[in-house]
Amino acid sequence: MPNNKTINPYLDGRREWNERYGSYIKQVKTWKTITFISLFATLLSILGLIYIGSKNKLVPYVVEVDKLGAIQAINYAKQKHIDNQRVIKYSLADFIQNFKTIYGDAKIQKEMILKIYRYLSPSYTAYNVVNSYYQEHSPFERLTKERVRVQINSVVKINEATYQVDWEEIVSDPRGIKIRTDNFKASMIITLNPPTTQSEIMKNPIGLFIKEFNFTKIIK
Repeated sequence: MPNNKTINPYLDGRREWNERYGSYIKQVKTWKTITFISLFATLLSILGLIYIGSKNKLVPYVVEVDKLGAIQAINYAKQKHIDNQRVIKYSLADFIQNFKTIYGDAKIQKEMILKIYRYLSPSYTAYNVVNSYYQEHSPFERLTKERVRVQINSVVKINEATYQVDWEEIVSDPRGIKIRTDNFKASMIITLNPPTTQSEIMKNPIGLFIKEFNFTKIIK
């Protein structure tokens, strides 16, 4: 039987060590490598979740309606839809309708007032114009004497941010008997500030705000 032993005790000891513990050392290195790879993959996953979580998940939509309020189209509110002239003109007409209509029910009248403030911001002069008008012409006092139905005749784009709105107001007494018809026109400068929160989207989906607002009665 051949003798594998050498006359060098140090070499014999090294051979004995490799035979007994070499496989264990190799396994430890393998598990260390696997653990490192797992930790690296976990770190990438966490960073990915943080990145995804930081993104805005709100998806604004633009709902187009006709004069009677029936839904015509629903579109994702990309910039090309935010600039859609039909949506802008509808919003301006909606503002005038709620601003000048006098209804017989105080609760509904209050709701209409709240709607127009969706298009207003204290940062712009139009906000103060509307406040001053309401202070001098309280719709709640006026509804005790008469009713006003607003008919929008036209909404015309003058330049990039300015629009002109023409409308007539059919004034009647509380019984519905017509008293007169008044004609008005307004100049409105707007800006678009896309909404970033759910509450903003629900109030003002396209982020349209009226910066300047001037209107006058047309004398015929």
